[in-house]
Amino acid sequence: MQLYKRKAKWSYRVWYRDENGKKHSTSKSGFGTKKEAQKAGEEIELKGLQSGITSKENVTFSDYAWHWIKIYKKDHITPHSYYIYSQIPKLINKTFHETKLKDISKMNYQTMLNEYGKDHVRESVSKLNSIIRAMVKDAVEERIIYSDFTYNVSISSQIKSKKPDAKYINEDEAKRLKENCMKNLNMHAIVNYEIIFALLTGCRIGEVSGLTWDNVHFRKQTVFIEHGFNYDQTQTFKKTKTETSEREIKISTELISILKKLKKQQQELFIKQGYRDERNLVFLNSNHKIISDNAANKALRGKLSSPDVNADNIITFHGLRHTHASILISHGVDVSYVSQRLGHKNIAITLNTYSHLLQKAKLQQEEKALNVLTENLG
Repeated sequence: MQLYKRKAKWSYRVWYRDENGKKHSTSKSGFGTKKEAQKAGEEIELKGLQSGITSKENVTFSDYAWHWIKIYKKDHITPHSYYIYSQIPKLINKTFHETKLKDISKMNYQTMLNEYGKDHVRESVSKLNSIIRAMVKDAVEERIIYSDFTYNVSISSQIKSKKPDAKYINEDEAKRLKENCMKNLNMHAIVNYEIIFALLTGCRIGEVSGLTWDNVHFRKQTVFIEHGFNYDQTQTFKKTKTETSEREIKISTELISILKKLKKQQQELFIKQGYRDERNLVFLNSNHKIISDNAANKALRGKLSSPDVNADNIITFHGLRHTHASILISHGVDVSYVSQRLGHKNIAITLNTYSHLLQKAKLQQEEKALNVLTENLG
């Protein structure tokens, strides 16, 4: 597809081949923005794949996957999720090259999943299959193909999934990590502030990055989470993961003091630099940047493997969220409150995510119940 501007208006031109293989094109102009022209052109491309601008006989598996993602997913998911989706057509192309969609058999597809499972955990294989299955169902509905080659395939992996315990660090390790960060709280090492904040609130990395001073309420001792931060592309705010992710979190007196220290350092440095942050971001570093997810994960890995922390599990930044929840649950904090604090869509997600911890708590409560009955009714 070609996009071009003519007399202040945007146009698209889409090329296609007819049933005889002859190349043609169709175009339309008059769009106010490049994005509008691109979206309209992509819709025409997909319609071509589905109903006749290009022959159904010529639709490759990877081409259909790419256009399906652009039309059905791009405007409905986060940029990060779109990036993950966009890797699927590349994977398909690597396996099937120019193989037409109608020529893919169940055995072919199962072979691809088996190969993918050689270096990916079972959860990843299952996720890939669920996305491709949605594509294939639409292709069947549009009569591009007439059978679902993803139906009843086998999901397997040669890579063991992480045990639930491997997704978080224990309480002693969390204490040592916090102490490590507390030694170096300054604007040049903003990640130390971020790690402590995530550990004490259970916030996601995007929620940490997107926090503004407007949403830090020192008197109430709360922070209000109302948006995330789009680091990869626009460097702007984005919606929270779900509606329930918007929430007010009660924070400790210690964290209030830590945030006040950061605000003071930030104000003094920015005044000295003659800089004003219109977005009022909390975790903006000395170079007026929000550090990337990768940088945060790299810094965290270094701390966890350092002699003074020496953690058994080297977790990601998201693992701090699991650590926060696991500490609360292990100390008997009500799971419904933990669910609200984390901003989960419903309590079922919390119960499923931390079922291993809840099972431990159940065993403890069972033992306690039996002791009470023995002591009082025995």
